[in-house]
Amino acid sequence: MRLTLFFICCLGFYATQAKDIIATSVAEANKLCSEALAGDKVIMKTGIYKDAVINFQNNNGTKDHPVIFIAEMPGKVSFEGNSTLTISGANIIVEGFLWQNGGKDLGTKSVIEIKASYSVLRDCAIIDYNNTDFTIDNKWVSLYGEYNTVDRCLLKNKRNLGATLTVWLKNGVAAHHTISDNYFLNRINGPNADNGLESIRIGDSKTSFTNAHCVVAFNRFENCDGEIEIISNKSCHNSYFHNTFYNNDGGLTLRHGNDCWVDGNVFDGGEKIKSYGVRIIGEGHLVTNNYFYNLKGSQRKGSSEQFRAPLTIVNGLENTPLNGYFQVRRAVVAQNVFANNVTPNIRLGARSKREGMTIPPDTVSIISNIMLDENCTGSEVYEELSEASNVSVTGNIVLGKCLSAPKNGFEKYPSGKRDAFDHIKDHKGNVIESVEIRQEIDKNMNAGADWVDPSIQSKIGKRRYSFLSAKEVGPSWLR
Repeated sequence: MRLTLFFICCLGFYATQAKDIIATSVAEANKLCSEALAGDKVIMKTGIYKDAVINFQNNNGTKDHPVIFIAEMPGKVSFEGNSTLTISGANIIVEGFLWQNGGKDLGTKSVIEIKASYSVLRDCAIIDYNNTDFTIDNKWVSLYGEYNTVDRCLLKNKRNLGATLTVWLKNGVAAHHTISDNYFLNRINGPNADNGLESIRIGDSKTSFTNAHCVVAFNRFENCDGEIEIISNKSCHNSYFHNTFYNNDGGLTLRHGNDCWVDGNVFDGGEKIKSYGVRIIGEGHLVTNNYFYNLKGSQRKGSSEQFRAPLTIVNGLENTPLNGYFQVRRAVVAQNVFANNVTPNIRLGARSKREGMTIPPDTVSIISNIMLDENCTGSEVYEELSEASNVSVTGNIVLGKCLSAPKNGFEKYPSGKRDAFDHIKDHKGNVIESVEIRQEIDKNMNAGADWVDPSIQSKIGKRRYSFLSAKEVGPSWLR
């Protein structure tokens, strides 16, 4: 009883002692943020702050009483010129700020560095904040530490080299970051380069065997044409849940690392001719309940473009280095929808021009997927470019008179029909797929992150996949 009373008294103490403090200058903000106590809120006065360098270092916050740095009016505190923000410590929230009209002389500096733990960047925006020289590599958001969250942010018009958001890992240390409800818009290839212009990268080749346990969920990626990889997974045990990819010349690549789970995403190619869905490299990956729609990348011929089918399973590289191509093993592709794509919907054994990419996938299960063609633009739904071992193809449904399958395990029907992203009906008018009915997977695999924020689990509920509009993501003050 005494302990309970003590705990209640402590809560009351924090509630009565926490202060709202106004900062009217960058120097004042730095001082107040470093001195703030648990529950304190440092409020940055509305205005434009040029060349602001904010170092927010604080360890006084707690889980229930974080230290908060917030804009007086969301979106009305603008950091311009060569402004940067560094967050370090623990239990910190940063909210409501805008970076614009700047970045020209940042060099290789990140706009925002989160070197804290259990901290949150929320409702912020970075817009067209680029180096003058587009060949200079810098990141907009660099994420270090553990259990940090980036949510409801807008990252728009990045042009220069460097991933928009990068997760930096320590070998053997699980990061457990959550990246959710953000809007990645207009990733532009300013330097006309082949590599280094991802929207999200988690890890790198040096840390690719680290179990990162990061979750990327309910984000929208639109006009992200920086390079072939919109998301580049370079670590193990990450989850990619219910994101929307719309009108991009790229897709999601499981580039390095093992045991990742891609579930409930929608890939809509829009008008982009290089659009694709998921590319699988490595072991133990699970791709389920996704909707691959109107993707055109398969039509591009030549070895350098073999990676752009809606679902591509890549050959391994002999004696591969860490930054090469590891053999695909134990991959499961189950209960996805492929609709109105340029075929093949699934390409197995793809390779680049790199010499030695001759190790075919081993143990691949392609189970209970639906493949639909309403426009008679498709042909064979499945293509094997390598003679893989232990490929199991069962229970897949093919709808459309122009579609065919060269392998057993595809059941053919003359036609089918979409009802937007809500339902698919077979040739008899029966609903055989519904967004409202999540197909549970007997995955028998240890794929994905070991912890998912309960709010994300609740949001997924029983939905099979999610198509997010621009109004459902990004800062609340921009909706």
